[in-house]
Amino acid sequence: MTNYKTLYSDIYNKLSDDDQTAFDSLNNELDKLHVTEDAKYEKLYNLITEMRKHNQDYIDYYGKKTTDLAKIEAKTLPKTRGNYWVDFSVLLFYFTVLYTAITVISGTITLSITLVIGLIMIFLMVPFMNHGIKHRASSRGNNQMLSTLIFLILFIITNLLVIFVNSEYLNAFKIASYDESIFESILFSFFVLVFVASLYFLITSKTMATRIIFIVLIIYSFGRIIYPFDFLNGVSDFIVKYFMFIGIIVIILFQYFINKESKA
Repeated sequence: MTNYKTLYSDIYNKLSDDDQTAFDSLNNELDKLHVTEDAKYEKLYNLITEMRKHNQDYIDYYGKKTTDLAKIEAKTLPKTRGNYWVDFSVLLFYFTVLYTAITVISGTITLSITLVIGLIMIFLMVPFMNHGIKHRASSRGNNQMLSTLIFLILFIITNLLVIFVNSEYLNAFKIASYDESIFESILFSFFVLVFVASLYFLITSKTMATRIIFIVLIIYSFGRIIYPFDFLNGVSDFIVKYFMFIGIIVIILFQYFINKESKA
């Protein structure tokens, strides 16, 4: 299989500073349009080769803003599905593991505004991760460096918010907090992880049948998560006691109708 990234990099390094800047921008624009990495570098290689073949620079040969050229070229290229939400769910899973570890170690189940702030931080850091950490910074990669720096700042702040969620200094932000046994803490942490993992698989699943399974798991896990807290008691009781059975019936019926339609 041709390694277009290497081929592109070899030619890129021989370009003038202005052309390197133009192709850096084009690279970023294709990323914003969620073009898959392999397709992106193949397209960049073809564009840069075509330009060099005619012995011209970017402005003279293409005569377009990089944003316009990227939109034109990206129309026929494969895209990564739900790229933002996949990255979001991966980061969310990391911080969830951290939160559950704190919960099990401390034996305290805490619901706090700091966790909501942390969630907002994750939303904010995903674009900076995509345009910083996940991109190779070139000699003209000032934007990538800035994105990386902002991402790291947000990442560190979110880590601190989660780690010190039970701190006395953050008591003013606590909504509810309960000291539980090690078993209850582990059980709570387990369903928090199941909830977030199911969210990831829901986003990445390609079939409706699979999505239904993870929707059921998300709803049931949500019920188990809110069960220790003194709100939505009726909802959590219903979910914990009955929803898994209802969910299993829904999954079986859904699979039955899918199989019936496929045989028709």
